[in-house]
Amino acid sequence: MANSIPIRCKRQVLDSEGVQRIRYAALEILERTGVAVMSKKAQKLLRDAGCDFDEKSSIVRFPPSLVEGLARKNKRSVTFFGRTPRHDARLDGEHVHVCSDGNGTMAMDFETRERRVSRKEDVGKAAFVSDALKGHGVNWPSVTSQDVPMGTRHIHDLQASLENTEKHITLATNTTYWEVEDVLALGAAAAGGIDEFEKRPFLSSIHTSSSPLQIDADGIDAGFVAADGGMPICFYVMPGPGATGPVTLAGSVAVAVAEALAGNTIIQLHRPGTAFVFACGMAVLDMKASTRAGGGPEHGLTSAAYTQMAHHFGFPALSGGFVTTSKEPDEQAAYEKFASAVTPILAGTDMLAGIGLLEDCRTIWLEQMVIDDEISRIIGRMAQGIEVSDDSLALDVINSVGPGKDFLGQRHTMERFRKEHFMPVISDRSSWDSWTAGGSKSTLTRAGDEVRRILKEHTVEPVRDEMGEVAASLIKKRAK
Repeated sequence: MANSIPIRCKRQVLDSEGVQRIRYAALEILERTGVAVMSKKAQKLLRDAGCDFDEKSSIVRFPPSLVEGLARKNKRSVTFFGRTPRHDARLDGEHVHVCSDGNGTMAMDFETRERRVSRKEDVGKAAFVSDALKGHGVNWPSVTSQDVPMGTRHIHDLQASLENTEKHITLATNTTYWEVEDVLALGAAAAGGIDEFEKRPFLSSIHTSSSPLQIDADGIDAGFVAADGGMPICFYVMPGPGATGPVTLAGSVAVAVAEALAGNTIIQLHRPGTAFVFACGMAVLDMKASTRAGGGPEHGLTSAAYTQMAHHFGFPALSGGFVTTSKEPDEQAAYEKFASAVTPILAGTDMLAGIGLLEDCRTIWLEQMVIDDEISRIIGRMAQGIEVSDDSLALDVINSVGPGKDFLGQRHTMERFRKEHFMPVISDRSSWDSWTAGGSKSTLTRAGDEVRRILKEHTVEPVRDEMGEVAASLIKKRAK
């Protein structure tokens, strides 16, 4: 499968008893504590389905039989279609699709080296660079178009993305029903009609809970419109251990699973069969700095545990990773991004978001996208493990070469080395003399060179002209 990491050797952070205990904890939270559901439409769906509803507090208590019954009907494997078929991403539990992260507000200008508020051009450039990366599978617009009126940003963000990537796009800026309507109109224009879009929806929609245990009206009502339009729903939960979730990781994962199950129950009652993805980003509260510790090892652990729980209930998983609180692509960024990515990838999360952003998902660096792509491919090689077969054991080759000779000239070597060995794009493996002769380039400089190559050489299949026309019309309408 293109642009994905096949997972042969999974590494889990929860044992079977831990999975079962979190399962029953989440179901008990839903039945005993409940979730505050603010949408009138969702409240009616839940009351009609037999849930206990408190009018004064808007708290809904969910019968486990309802929650589990609707979970069992979920589609375990979901295809996130690309704008072109070669970029289809199959969420099947056997592959990881690395995803850019979304909605940052700042950009490091690639030309001027100025940190500034993000613009529409940054949305497009990030999409274009990520489209060229072999380790990147799904595009979540990395930043928002803050140089346009707020009521039109979702249109500008999607237009810039569609024009600069052929990969599937998942969106989080469509937080109201009318914004989703605009998104569907743009998707239909890009596909050649709403019927064509519904056959291959190359857009998915992110909707969120408000931890702990709240589901707002605007977000879930927008999710209803997205589901009606055939878009897969990624329900993103973010209980922060020690702040909006229990300080213990297990407790926060249980809250996260409860919120996601509540979201699925509501969406399935509205439109049965909607593709639903468990999504999360759980970082602890740093008790010294009073900030979100996005690059901590706990982020990777909670993402991996949540992935296990999603798969246990039969859902694909989108989790946060490649997260760092570092302000620039430095040593801290490298070890924090690796730490937050390796555990969920090895756990087999279907999508892992986060490449390219620094400052806990606030600022986009194009060079960091390239560096993170290298990290993802390194972890991907680890996840493949070591194949043991007649061909890989190579006994005939060993016998043919014999003692004291080398294997460089063997056909077996030439045929297999690209698959067997990790081949870096920006990592420097040359000698000291060769490195200094080449200008002693740092990793950041080499990543910048790769960005320039992509911007110069990469191409993207043009989107239909109708999409631009529809976007212009919608922008004019919403600007009023």
